[in-house]
Amino acid sequence: MLSYQEALQIILDTVTPLPPVELPLGQAVGRVAAMTVTARWNCPPADNSAMDGYAVRAADAGRHVAVMGEIPAGRSVDVECAAGHSFEIMTGAPCPRGTDAVVPKEYVRRGGDRVLLPKQIVPGQHIAPQGSECRRGKAVLAPGATITPLAVAVMASFGKSSVQATPKPGVGIISTGAELVPVGQEPKAAEIRDSNGPMLLSLARERGIEQPKQRHAGDSLEAILAALTELTDCDIVLLTGGVSVGSYDLVPQALHAFGADVVFHRVRQKPGKPLLFATKGPQLFFGLPGNPLASHFCFHRYVTPAIRKTGGKNPAREVFQGQLTEPVPPKPVRTYFVAARAQRDELANTWKILAMPGVSSADIFGACRANCYAQIPPGREKIPAGETVGFSWISSPPSIS
Repeated sequence: MLSYQEALQIILDTVTPLPPVELPLGQAVGRVAAMTVTARWNCPPADNSAMDGYAVRAADAGRHVAVMGEIPAGRSVDVECAAGHSFEIMTGAPCPRGTDAVVPKEYVRRGGDRVLLPKQIVPGQHIAPQGSECRRGKAVLAPGATITPLAVAVMASFGKSSVQATPKPGVGIISTGAELVPVGQEPKAAEIRDSNGPMLLSLARERGIEQPKQRHAGDSLEAILAALTELTDCDIVLLTGGVSVGSYDLVPQALHAFGADVVFHRVRQKPGKPLLFATKGPQLFFGLPGNPLASHFCFHRYVTPAIRKTGGKNPAREVFQGQLTEPVPPKPVRTYFVAARAQRDELANTWKILAMPGVSSADIFGACRANCYAQIPPGREKIPAGETVGFSWISSPPSIS
């Protein structure tokens, strides 16, 4: 069997980002940019007022000056502010020639068409100089950068309505097992509701996959092949169940019949020992165990990095350190990834890890409050409380105030 490090590295060495596509800005948020976007002009394009007030000459400080007119935002001006003159101006409006300061409305006293300026005016105050925010030709978005709503605003300000970006992969999910029935259906004797399908759909959506597809296949080669055939347009296909060594564990055989090459099968870990990874051209297949917690862990540990790299993102997952609050029995030859809950101990300036081992890899009830997986190395009789172990967050780390 492979170690968990070897399995992950093989997956990442196999995965390549999808080819970039041209996307409208409204559909590009969260994607990875595949092009450089440069500023097409200076921002602001002229010296602009940063306040509602009066455009003036700083040399007129302390004097009564005439108000020569009003300059709202969006109006081009071709006037000059002569000595002893001023213009009422709005935020974002271009300053007239000769202006070297803007005085906010609350700092002047106006009477009719004249205003009394404060005794001190600093040249340049409340003026956004031409190009002070962004110079023409400057790169404002680089390849590999995640497109955020602010990045969309930047591109829109330069007249771009679309951008080249790496698309998110299409994901298909196949729940296998004749015993499974849909969530809304009452199970008969020996039947159970399909919980893995909805769980994997939710995990895929949580990773930014907008429309994952779901199928169910009974315990026959023909049924699994039919489901695989329906998902040929998916970049990543997840099959849950049917990957172990039982007589009805037909996923490896079905993938072979489908024309896929099995890259590895089984990893030295708990949960998720039967994990399978296969490819057919650029299409990736993950055979996940049928036990819900094992399926959840394998998605977290292996599928998530594959989704991220396929979508052009950094697949690396940061490993944190924390102290166990209770002893945890390790597994003899396998790395044990135990569902756990990490909480911050501010006094000790560390994370405290409460393991939630449950009774088996099928026990999702004890682990449903978990927010991380703690990594327990093999080969010891017991990992005592207080020992420092590595852990990774299941979703986003909690905020620390």
